[in-house]
Amino acid sequence: MPRDGSSCVRAVVKLRPLLPSEVSRGEEACCEVRDSSTMLIRSGGGAGKWRQYAFDACLPSDRSQKQAFQETGVTNLLDSAIEGYAGTVLAYGQTGSGKTHTILGKLGQVAHGDAAERGLDVKREDGLVMRSAKRLFRRISGEGAPPDTSFSVAASFMEIYNAPGAVNECICDLLNPDTENLKVRYNQKNGFFVSDLQEIQCHTVADVRAALEAGVQNRRVGATQMNRDSSRSHALFTLRIDSEQTASSEEGGGAPLRRYGKITFVDLAGSERLKDSCAEGLRAKEAQAINKSLFTLGKVISQLAQGKTDTHVPYRDSKLTQLLQESFGGGALCLMVTCLNPCSTYSEESLNSLNYAQKAMNIRNRPVVRLDEQQQLVFDLRSDNAALRRELEAYRARFGTLSPGREFRGGFGTVELGLGGAHGHGHGGGGGGYAALAASPAVAPVAAAAPEEAPEE
Repeated sequence: MPRDGSSCVRAVVKLRPLLPSEVSRGEEACCEVRDSSTMLIRSGGGAGKWRQYAFDACLPSDRSQKQAFQETGVTNLLDSAIEGYAGTVLAYGQTGSGKTHTILGKLGQVAHGDAAERGLDVKREDGLVMRSAKRLFRRISGEGAPPDTSFSVAASFMEIYNAPGAVNECICDLLNPDTENLKVRYNQKNGFFVSDLQEIQCHTVADVRAALEAGVQNRRVGATQMNRDSSRSHALFTLRIDSEQTASSEEGGGAPLRRYGKITFVDLAGSERLKDSCAEGLRAKEAQAINKSLFTLGKVISQLAQGKTDTHVPYRDSKLTQLLQESFGGGALCLMVTCLNPCSTYSEESLNSLNYAQKAMNIRNRPVVRLDEQQQLVFDLRSDNAALRRELEAYRARFGTLSPGREFRGGFGTVELGLGGAHGHGHGGGGGGYAALAASPAVAPVAAAAPEEAPEE
C-alpha cells in the first residue's frame, strides 16, 4: 500500500555513481544522499548552494540492484497487485541517469549452470522486473500461496515511439513487432487501454524473462553523446495477475471471487538537451519529440499536484498520459523512481527531476480492488453495510441502547418505549402523533397500505 496507508504517489530517488569516463574528464558530483529520506543537490557549479529535498526513500550510489528492489517499496506494490489492485512503477529522469538499468537491468547475460535454469536464476544485475517476477511466483505457488486460490499470469510489452514528423505518438507491440501504430481505446470499465495488444501466458519466471528479452530486442535505441544505449521510446511492461478464490455459500453464494490485479513497469525515455547530447538529424528529431511527450506528462503532474479537482487535466494531449491516467489521479497505486545523474554539468536537469518528484508526492489516487462487475456491486453493498454498522455502533457507544421502559426525548416530544408499544407526549397534537407513529410497531407504515382498485375502463 502507499505511504502511511494513504493513497498518495510514492516518490523514491535513486542516485547512480560517476562513470569512469566522467571521472576522467574531471566531473564532480553535485548530488548527495544525506540519509534514507533526504537528498542534497548543489546547482550552479562548485560555488552554488546546497538544496535539500525529502522523499519516501533516497538510495545512494552504492546500492546494488537487490538493495534497490528491497528499499524502493516495489515489494509492497507487488503484494497489492496480487490482492487485486493495479500498480505502476515508473522510472523518470534525464537520459543516462540509469532508468533502464533500474527497471530492466542487463538482460541477455549468460547464467552459470544448466541452460534450463537460466530463466529461474535472478542474476546480480537484474532489474525490478525480473526480481518482481521471482517474488510473484514465490507468492502464488508453493507453500506461500493463498488457500483455495488459483492464479494466472500474463505479460505484455509495448513501446510509445515518438516518430519524427508524426502528429501523434505511435504504439508498437514489442512482442509482436509486425503490428504497428496500435490504437488507444477508452471505456468505462477499463479506462484507457491499447487494443489488439498481445499477451503471453507465463507459468514460470523463465517465461517472464523470455518475454522481456524478446521485447527488448525490438525496442528502439540509439547512441548519443550522453548515452551510447539511449532509449528512444517509452516502454511499458505489464504483468496481469488474475486470481480466482473459492468462496463459501455464506460469503458469495458459492460463486468464486475473481480479482484482476496488474503491475506495470514504465521505463520512460530520458529528457535531453541537444547541446549536451550533440544529437543530429534523426536523433535530434527524436529528442524533440521525447521532450514534448515528457513536457505533457509534467503538465499533468503539476495540475494534479495542485489538488484542484474542478480544473481540466490534459490527459488526452498525449498517448503516454492517457495510459498513465490510472497511475496519476486514478485508481492505481503508483511508485515513481526518479533516477539522477550525479554530474555537476547536468545539475539543472537533476534539479528539475527532483522538483517533479516532489510535486508527484502531492497527487492522491483512489486505489480500488479490481473485481468482476457483479461481485464489485456485492462488494460495494457490503462495504456500505459495514460502514453503517460501524456508525450504528458508534452511536450506541455514545448514547447507549434503547430498552423497554426507557424514555426517548427528541425534538417532537417524549416517547415511552414499553412492551405494548410507544406512547407520545408531544408539544401539540401533530408532534406527539408523529413520534408515536415513528416508534410504534403496531402502526402500519403508509407504504404498506393496500392500493385502491383502479377504475374500470
